[in-house]
Amino acid sequence: MSAERKKILIEASGCHVHLTQAAIETLFGPGAVLKKRRDLSQPGEYLSEQRVKLVTKDGCVENVAVLGPPRGAVQVELSKTDCRKLGLTAPVNLSGNLDGASDVMIIGSHGELKASGSVIVARNHIHMRPQDAEAYGVHDGDRVRVEVESDRKVIFEDVPIRVNEKFAPAMHIDFDEANACGYRVGTEAFILYGTPCDGKGVSAMDMEQLINEVVKNVCAVLSEEQQKRSCSRTGSSAAVCSDGGTKASVSETGHSGNIIHEKLVTEKLAKELVNDCACGTLRFAKGVIITPAAKDIFKAEHKQIEIV
Repeated sequence: MSAERKKILIEASGCHVHLTQAAIETLFGPGAVLKKRRDLSQPGEYLSEQRVKLVTKDGCVENVAVLGPPRGAVQVELSKTDCRKLGLTAPVNLSGNLDGASDVMIIGSHGELKASGSVIVARNHIHMRPQDAEAYGVHDGDRVRVEVESDRKVIFEDVPIRVNEKFAPAMHIDFDEANACGYRVGTEAFILYGTPCDGKGVSAMDMEQLINEVVKNVCAVLSEEQQKRSCSRTGSSAAVCSDGGTKASVSETGHSGNIIHEKLVTEKLAKELVNDCACGTLRFAKGVIITPAAKDIFKAEHKQIEIV
C-alpha cells in the first residue's frame, strides 16, 4: 500500500555560529553589532556581514557565517565533516540543546573567544506554525518520516516537528545530509503518512551509512591535501611545547633560524615566544593563525612577524 505524502520545503544549512551580545563585542570590538546582509527563511533571523574562524589544536574552519539576532548562549553548528576536520566529537542535538557540546576557539576581527560547551551537530528538524501543524496533522514534538525526491532518493526517519507561531514551515538539514540525498535548491521533500512503500527510499541505517560514507570521503580528501602541504614544508629543529606544538629556539645572535609551526598563536603563546625570543623577528610557517591579541603582544614588544 502506498504512503500518503504532503510536500514540505527543504533547506540545507552550512556551518554557522550564534553569538551573545557579549561575544559579539569580544570578537568584533566594544559596542559592535551584527550588520544584516540578508534575511533568512525563518522570520526575524538573518545572515550577518561578519565572519569568524573556528580553531582547535587539530585544525581550522575559516569564513564561518554569523547569524543574528544575538542569542542567550553561544552556539556553533557544524556538520560531522567539519567536526572531523577540527578533531571534535560533538553531539547530534536540536538547536538550543547544548548538553555534551564540544569546545572551540572562535576568532573574530578584533579578538578571540574560547567557546566552551558550544559545538553541536544540528539535528534535522521541521519548523511549523500552529496552523501549519494542524494542516499537516502533526503536533509539536512529533516525529515523522520525510522522503526526499532526487537522483539519490532517501527517507529521513524520526524527524522532529517544532511548532512556534514565529516559525515558517521548512525542514532543515546540514550539508552532509544534503550531499547524501543529492539535494539541490528546488529539490522536493514529502512528509509520509500511512504505511511506507516497500522497496522505496532508504532505511534509517542506510541513511546513516550514506552520511558516514560522505564524511569519510570528504575527510580523506582533506587529509590528503594536508599531507601534501606538510610534505612541501621544510623541516626545522624546533623544540616541543608543553601543549604538543612546536616553537623556534632562538639563537643569541638575535636571529631566529627556525620556523614556528604552531597552528594557532594565542595571547598566552605570544607572551611565551616574546620571553624566549632575543631577536626582533619571529618567523612563522605559512598557514599559522595569529590572533589579534597575539599580534598586539608582538607589536607592544616591537617584534616583527615574518611568514615563510
